[in-house]
Amino acid sequence: MRGVSNILRNHDGFSVIETLIALSLLVAAIIPLAVLLQVGLRTTVTTSTRMHAREIGSSEIDKAKSMTFDAIGINSATIMYSTATNGQQVKQENGYPGWASNETVVNGGVSYTVTRDVRKVINSSRANSSSTKEVIVKVSWTAPEPAGYVELATIVGRTDMTGS
Repeated sequence: MRGVSNILRNHDGFSVIETLIALSLLVAAIIPLAVLLQVGLRTTVTTSTRMHAREIGSSEIDKAKSMTFDAIGINSATIMYSTATNGQQVKQENGYPGWASNETVVNGGVSYTVTRDVRKVINSSRANSSSTKEVIVKVSWTAPEPAGYVELATIVGRTDMTGS
């Protein structure tokens, strides 16, 4: 019996090898969790950035809707014509009078570039061919990564539809 108690006394606690194996298993389990946490944080930042950009764009669209029809439009910029898929001709007018075509807005520590475009929808089958305008607001950012943009559009029409 005496020999058995000596054997038990010599094996109390953990050996160095057992401790190293336990630590390596713990590290192997923690590394994927850390990567998952990093991906989740990056997704949260991207979603927050996109949400702020959408709020800025929505605010710009609301400003355009609050303006009079004639106030939205030509600032002697380059005008381009193209034919839309529905056969309508689209006249593009860059910018609003009194508003810069490009503007930088800082929100939540992120710099956003706001670009505004106005396109007159010209329908050759209507007597009043300039009664609607498409307002397009693009809000873009380069940092934080990944860079991206949000684009919002609305149609603004004459309230009286007389075309004057």
